[in-house]
Amino acid sequence: MKLDYTVWDPTKNITLLVSTPVPRGEQPHVAAKLMSAHPHVEQVGFLEPAALPGAALRLQMMGGEFCGNASMSAAAFLAERDGAAESAESLAAVRSLEVSGYPGLLQCRLSRRVEGGWNGTVDMPLPEKIGTAELPGVGTVPAVIFDGITHCIVPANAMTRPAAEAAIRPLCMALKADACGILLYDEAAASFAPLVYVLSTDTAVWESGCGSGSAALGAYLASQAGGDCTAELCQPGGTISVCARWNEGRISALTITGYVALLEQGSCEI
Repeated sequence: MKLDYTVWDPTKNITLLVSTPVPRGEQPHVAAKLMSAHPHVEQVGFLEPAALPGAALRLQMMGGEFCGNASMSAAAFLAERDGAAESAESLAAVRSLEVSGYPGLLQCRLSRRVEGGWNGTVDMPLPEKIGTAELPGVGTVPAVIFDGITHCIVPANAMTRPAAEAAIRPLCMALKADACGILLYDEAAASFAPLVYVLSTDTAVWESGCGSGSAALGAYLASQAGGDCTAELCQPGGTISVCARWNEGRISALTITGYVALLEQGSCEI
C-alpha cells in the first residue's frame, strides 16, 4: 500500500497525517508501522471524507481518541492545501473539522506566524467527569475523563518516569479506556511531562506537548478553583495555553492555543 503523508510540529508533539484512504480496521496496524519507521513521530492520524455537513474533512486518530494537537495540524493541512499560506487576505482562517472523540463540528482558528507556520486555537471536548483513579505506590490521584482518553494528574515528585511507564498499561486496563495519560505535574513551575498510552496500537509515548493533557489540567484547575482558569502550561516541547470556563458547577468551554508548522511531506510503501 502506497501512502501519502505529511508530518507536522504542533508544539513539538510531532504528528503524522495520512491523506491516502486507509480502512479503519487497518489503521492501528498502519500507524504502528509508520511510528516504527519514523521514530520522531509521536502519533498518527488519518484524513477521511467528512460525514457532517460543514466539515472540510474528518480526522480519525490511530486509536479513535481525540487529539487537539492533531486537530490543529489537520486544520493547518487544510489551510496550506487551500493556499491560505500564500494569500495576504487569508492570514487568519477558521477550519471546521469532524474529529474522532469529538461530537459535532470542531472549530480551529488559525493565524499566520511571521516566522512561518500557524498559531492555532482549538475547541476541546468537555470532560465527561473529573474523578479519581488509584495508582500503585502513589495512591488516589485526580482523573479527568474524556470520551476516548482519561488523563491522571500525578505530582511530579511522586512518580519516576520508569514507574509511570510500568504503570500506564495496567492503568489503562483498569480504567477501561481506549487511551490514557499520566501527567507528571509540577504545580510550582506550571509544567508537566505527559506519558500517553493508546490501547489499539499498544504504544506508550512521552509526548513533547500534549493538547488533551493541557485541557485536562485546565479543567482540573478550574474545578479546584470553582471558577474560570487560564494557564500557560510548560511542556518539554514548549508552552500550550489553556482556557477553561466554569459555569454552574461544571466546565462549560475548553480551548487550547499553540503553534503548528509543516515539517515534511512525502509518500511511502507499507
